[in-house]
Amino acid sequence: FPVRQRTVKKSGHKGASMLVLEKGMPGINTRRMKTQGWWASNTTYIEFDNVRVPIANLIGEEGEGFKYTMINFNHERFVLTVQMVRFARICLEESISFARRRKTFGKRLIDHQVIRHKVAEMARQIEGIHRQLENYAYQVKCGVPDSQLGGYMALTKVGGSKLMEFCAREASQIFGGQSFTREGAGGRVERIYREVRVMAIGGGSEEIMYNLAANQAKL
Repeated sequence: FPVRQRTVKKSGHKGASMLVLEKGMPGINTRRMKTQGWWASNTTYIEFDNVRVPIANLIGEEGEGFKYTMINFNHERFVLTVQMVRFARICLEESISFARRRKTFGKRLIDHQVIRHKVAEMARQIEGIHRQLENYAYQVKCGVPDSQLGGYMALTKVGGSKLMEFCAREASQIFGGQSFTREGAGGRVERIYREVRVMAIGGGSEEIMYNLAANQAKL
């Protein structure tokens, strides 16, 4: 387990170090936690009881744990946003496929204007966040430092989580009651809806992301 622990007597985040704790170390107890989404993630409650950690398990330099965590966040948020865009695309694809098959009031569901507007708006938002990801990747490729991209990536992640939530909701509306069951035509949409909250919170909640971006803008 990667753990950030205070090992140096300094104020603020300066005294935190990054350590690797192995599951078999004496004093470590774990239990599986049931979660709303990410069922395959093995989310675990971990207890540490006087665990002795050898110096060899220190990652990098002592007292630099906070910096290592912050550097990693941009990459984590990028990957999370890529996942959210993909989830949104699945919602769009499933909605179109279903709406072409489903008939109501004598015509295909996709031929109703209100459904076409839902599909078009999902597509518009998906392409927008996809372009933000492409822009971030291009800046990284050009050598822009991670420290200068934190705010931009934070806003991109917020866009991704709001996009995923919007598309999951709109897809659910298109599928109707079939999106409420964990099997059948709406099964994939139901599953994606369960993942919305963890994607919006994991890697930094939307509120924290807004604040990070505003701080970097030096308003």
